Amino acid sequence: MFSKRLLAQLGLIITTAIWGSTFLLVKNSVEAGTTPFTFIFYRFLIAIIMIIPFILFSKNKASSIIQFNRNEIIFGFICGFFLYAGYIFQTYGLLFTLQSKSAFITGTSVLIVPIILYFYKKNKIGYQLWLSILIVILGLYLFINPGELADSDIKRGLTNQQALPNIGDLLTFGCAIFFAMHIVGQSDAVQNKINLIRFLIIQFLTVAILSGLSTFFTGGFVANYDSQLLISLIINGVFASTVAIFLMVWAQKILTAAQTAIIFSLEPIFALLFEIMVVDDTMIGLFQWLGGLLIVTAVIYYSLFGSSD
Repeated sequence: MFSKRLLAQLGLIITTAIWGSTFLLVKNSVEAGTTPFTFIFYRFLIAIIMIIPFILFSKNKASSIIQFNRNEIIFGFICGFFLYAGYIFQTYGLLFTLQSKSAFITGTSVLIVPIILYFYKKNKIGYQLWLSILIVILGLYLFINPGELADSDIKRGLTNQQALPNIGDLLTFGCAIFFAMHIVGQSDAVQNKINLIRFLIIQFLTVAILSGLSTFFTGGFVANYDSQLLISLIINGVFASTVAIFLMVWAQKILTAAQTAIIFSLEPIFALLFEIMVVDDTMIGLFQWLGGLLIVTAVIYYSLFGSSD
């Protein structure tokens, strides 16, 4: 029989797999003419629509949509803001830096989470976590090869100059900080008396409103309204937002923020595996194999032997 901890770990792996598999969909939608904030707005609007029926038709009176408590509203807004801010810094960082560097810097949130926990909650950082983080960072470096100019970077007009340290790297580091804060914030939220569905509604609503306002102030709702966008929005709204984040929040009731961050380092591996299935000419080099193996090893090691602090 599966333990709750193992089920939570599997839940986070499913969340990570969903996010990794939707990376290409989001990328194609944005490159086809839909602005990032417009995409984020519609994505979380769909997520809200998907999750409301679970409360409206719930037989549990405690799940009533009109019974939001203080913790659900405060934590929902805070976590929603962190998620939105992460998207902002990532989006604008990509304007100035390479996609490979953006992916690597975003992945450093695995290091930032325990640092936040140390200063915020005085949590001790055990040697198992430091060892896992070191292996993950090394694995990410080999797997992603930050600084390499990809075809998508060339299409965006970037050059080898962007491989040098630049403002885009700093903005992307801000993204990593906010995503780490989102993990820590949700870890705090689930330790309080909250209804997961109501908490998610507030969080999704926060992201939708803030991204909608950002869209309005950055040129309006610009999108390439076609079947590709519709399919991408449905998949991202239903699976990458509603299902994935629900699993994440549920799993964080059992796992620590550090354990969550370590598992999320698998995302670039799932992204590449999905790209291989969709794009015929995608190749995996020796260093990518080695990097991926190191990341998986670190995840397994910390999942089995990591501290529960």
